[in-house]
Amino acid sequence: MIKIKLLSVGRTKETWLEEAIQEYVKRLSSEACFEFLWLKDDAALEHAMQKEKHLVLLDSRGRQMDSVEFADFLFREFEREGSRLTFAIGGAEGFSEKIKQQFPVHISLSKMTFTHQMIRVILIEQIFRGFEIRKGSQYHK
Repeated sequence: MIKIKLLSVGRTKETWLEEAIQEYVKRLSSEACFEFLWLKDDAALEHAMQKEKHLVLLDSRGRQMDSVEFADFLFREFEREGSRLTFAIGGAEGFSEKIKQQFPVHISLSKMTFTHQMIRVILIEQIFRGFEIRKGSQYHK
């Protein structure tokens, strides 16, 4: 089974956002399991990141992709990393240059600015969409 971990600062305070996340977790439950680490601050996030072998940074200056490109990227990363993948959402100031150099895979979900809570939902929906694209379902159309 594919394992996906998401690291981010802060909790999901809005119940409707947490419900959306849980809906996608449920939809993907037969194909992937998720681990969420909502950390207190940037220092705790950076400490948690150091425990990861491979990490994808969500960074506004990262590579932008359409959904089909993201699906391809996602499954290439799963193959490369043994069906395990960790995403990190940076704090308000983004990631330090040291972290960016340590973890060189950076993606951007949009040029727009979103809250950490919204990015969590957008990311997990795009992961779900990636699985659906891979299956050839009509969800993506």
